[in-house]
Amino acid sequence: MAFGATLAQYVTSVTLDKVPQRDIEVAKLAILDQIGVALAGVGEAPGVKVQALVDRVAGNEASVLGSPRKTSTWLAALVNGTLGHTLDFDDCSSFGHPSVVLVPAMLASGETRERSGRELLEAYIAGYEVGEALSRIVPRRADQFHGLHSTALFGPLTSATVSGKLLRLDESQQRHAWGIASSQSGGITGNFGTHTKPLHGGIASQAGVMAAELAASGFEANLDAIDGPLGYIDSVVAAGRMEGVDVNKATAGLAQWHIADTWRLKKYPCGYIAQGAIDAALQFREQTGLQLDNLTSVEIRVPHLQPYFRVRPTGEFSGKFGYEYPVASAILDGRVIKSTFSDQAFRRPDIQGHLGKFRTLEDPAATDGPLGVLVIEAQGKTIRQPIEIPLGDHRRPAPPSQVVEKYIRNAQEVVGPEVAGKSARMLQSIETLPSIRPVLDMLAKRA
Repeated sequence: MAFGATLAQYVTSVTLDKVPQRDIEVAKLAILDQIGVALAGVGEAPGVKVQALVDRVAGNEASVLGSPRKTSTWLAALVNGTLGHTLDFDDCSSFGHPSVVLVPAMLASGETRERSGRELLEAYIAGYEVGEALSRIVPRRADQFHGLHSTALFGPLTSATVSGKLLRLDESQQRHAWGIASSQSGGITGNFGTHTKPLHGGIASQAGVMAAELAASGFEANLDAIDGPLGYIDSVVAAGRMEGVDVNKATAGLAQWHIADTWRLKKYPCGYIAQGAIDAALQFREQTGLQLDNLTSVEIRVPHLQPYFRVRPTGEFSGKFGYEYPVASAILDGRVIKSTFSDQAFRRPDIQGHLGKFRTLEDPAATDGPLGVLVIEAQGKTIRQPIEIPLGDHRRPAPPSQVVEKYIRNAQEVVGPEVAGKSARMLQSIETLPSIRPVLDMLAKRA
């Protein structure tokens, strides 16, 4: 059976009663977390600008988080996806940022088609598993070496899976949806540190929703667009090099369920790869009491340095995608929060006067901790602070209570503490909801 046919057969068969409870619980936490970080992005420049554009287009089908306005299904996915990636506070997995693409598609299609919370959860899980299947064919590092952003690369197909399931596409229609989505795949890492990086999440989610809607209407694509000649894998992912690409790796893992073993929650609103280094910097500060003035130099040594992390920060947005600025901020302030990445905080003299002491090095021998080491010269001494796996990684899961607390902190900025708490309780039981619309109506009202 062709790869696309096998994948479509799997997607149409996903039901909650087949999914282990631990994966269901993690999926619910992922949905909760994503809605919270999207609400935290309300009012930030990327979301404001995209919503201003969308407001010029008629539509009254689907909700935009943190706004009383409604718009078309696919434009709601565009705005909510952009909001959810604005702070780079959203989750990660082996195929990039999963929920920033899956959840907006889930909300938009689920609301307009009036599906139950159980169906929304099934669609989210199916979309996540398709992303995992695709990432087993092409390792994430490989696509980034070609300058492509994995979230934008895999996202249109995972979003098309979510919307396709909620539209109840048959297997053939689902394959057409993937074919349509394949022609909308891609986003360059050269745009990291700008407003366009969060737009990747919105475009990927929108593309999948639109692809599913078109497929439902009878619009056609190549049924073998994923793995056929000059298809998605051949042309986009492997840059025309199919040698060594084994699609059997993807289908072999279907129905083994991967969410609980791959999902990564973020503690800090910046690139995931810096999360452990921030923890290490905070531990150094607590253990030594030293401040930036006391330091001669700080080397962030990591076994592998991805290309876009080699760029020194030039502003608050680019500061999210390196090590130097968040590590320096952690030592100076004793915390890394949303306001850490404001322009005002970034341009403080007591930060800018010390950033020159920091540099990031790729060092395969940096094995003090599983993710590297901070080598700090201070007061004539050399201090080595290991970079450990951060809390929230699937190898070191955060307790559910911390995910709920993060959601409430983020949501209450927009909707107030009462609505934040009530919506958290409803989303934690999403599979029991007859509709997602009451939750979205609550989250549309600004406190």
